[in-house]
Amino acid sequence: MSILSQIQAAMPARISDLPLRWAEQSPDRVALETDTRTVTWAEMAAAIDRMATLLKDQGIRPGDRVMVINENGIAAAILVFAISRLDAWASMLNARMSAREITTMRDFAGARRVIYTTGDSPAAAAHATAVGASSHHDPILGDIAIGPLDETCTPEPVFAEGNRQIATLTFTSGTTGHPKAVMLAHHAVMFTGASQCYSRKITQADRLYVVAPLSHSIGLSSNLLAAAWSGATAILPSRFDPAHLAKALQDDKVTFLVAVPQVYGRLLDYADEHGLSLSNKALRVTGCGGAPLDATLKKRVTGTFGLPFGNGYGATEMVPITRVPDGVEAEDNIIGEAQPGVEIRIVATDGTDVPEGQVGELWARGPSLMAGYYHDDIATADVMRDGGWLATGDLAQRDPDGNYRIVGRIKEVIIRSGFNVYPTEVEGVLNTHPAIAASAVVGRTVEGNEEVVAYVQLLPGRDAQISELHGFLRDNLAAYKVPSEIIILQLPIGPTGKILKSALKRDAQAMARGGTLA
Repeated sequence: MSILSQIQAAMPARISDLPLRWAEQSPDRVALETDTRTVTWAEMAAAIDRMATLLKDQGIRPGDRVMVINENGIAAAILVFAISRLDAWASMLNARMSAREITTMRDFAGARRVIYTTGDSPAAAAHATAVGASSHHDPILGDIAIGPLDETCTPEPVFAEGNRQIATLTFTSGTTGHPKAVMLAHHAVMFTGASQCYSRKITQADRLYVVAPLSHSIGLSSNLLAAAWSGATAILPSRFDPAHLAKALQDDKVTFLVAVPQVYGRLLDYADEHGLSLSNKALRVTGCGGAPLDATLKKRVTGTFGLPFGNGYGATEMVPITRVPDGVEAEDNIIGEAQPGVEIRIVATDGTDVPEGQVGELWARGPSLMAGYYHDDIATADVMRDGGWLATGDLAQRDPDGNYRIVGRIKEVIIRSGFNVYPTEVEGVLNTHPAIAASAVVGRTVEGNEEVVAYVQLLPGRDAQISELHGFLRDNLAAYKVPSEIIILQLPIGPTGKILKSALKRDAQAMARGGTLA
């Protein structure tokens, strides 16, 4: 039986059925863990029941959208499953967003109620206080708060089939302008978690350190639902702290760590600054996704942990698409092979497949594909193609051995004097410089052309001159790819750990108009 067939055969109708399996089979094993509490599968199942009853009493109906303002913790994890139990849609938002952003997304989703995980997040508590949310205490979840009922909320259709009923509504863009919210069915998000388990051989013995926010697909689907599929323990720090992760690794508490590359960079920088050794006996899987991986960081990670550093690729609209097989060493820009059940095409601008080895847009389809963008047929049509293909917007090529590599992103390609410059290529070279920890390359529009602008962050205790960096790039890149300007700074990092390129691009454009760097 194929891996896809095995997953499909084991897949229940709803994500809320997964914890019940382990409550019956292994009731006393630890399901969730924080610094102060542990929750067994039996306790988790009972808490899901209580929360589902509470939410129903609070007017939540099948098809309603329920927004959870949270930072990672036991309350947020249990609420996802409780909302599912009612056939409502869970929409997880990071509590560190502004009140304006939360209001924009709440109104767009038409949320019936907003729940705040006040006991796990001071930021969520502040939002709850601002709207007068009512407090509630549960022996397992701790303190939460429940916002006012929206009487105007209209339920969405409900389907018995797990591949049609929506489980989560995940926002994928900023709130300036029109939000985009991805609708993912129960089987879609479960496939993401199950695929992770089969790919990484996750079992009940594993302990997954969930560093990515549960408002992000890596945190929710690739980590929490992987734990719920396999019966493993999910460790839930409220937010990323390199000191906390370093201590957990030193204490051999973590067997599995998958995060965006920037998390590893900050962890290793912290260890270097404090003279810490991160060698341990327990950790068996390190992996990354969500952002490009550069060769320097990969070398640092593999040198520190002595493990292959697996890269993967997907999008909020569909994850996974590819992964580097477990235990396989691959070049830094290789994103691996198509995952079981996933089909991939590399497509030219005219919609035809390009020859092997040539660059085109990566299209994909498979079991984890979104149902579309909520209330946005235009945006959905912009990325969906006939036959159920998702046009990712990423430029890629397929090697003869079946591995794929990302070359750049269509919207990020810089056209300088008629030549295409792919930011990932320039970043890849910059990141090999011994003084550079990370970099981000953006385009800047000038009269009649585009310029290449590079932002770089130096390793702790290292120094580098701009002229030296320019010379280094001239030795390794064609002249048209060398940035017009290089700026040394602390790179801005978003809640998921990714570099905020949009902010850098705005700064670069402001400087072109005579402004100053923010």
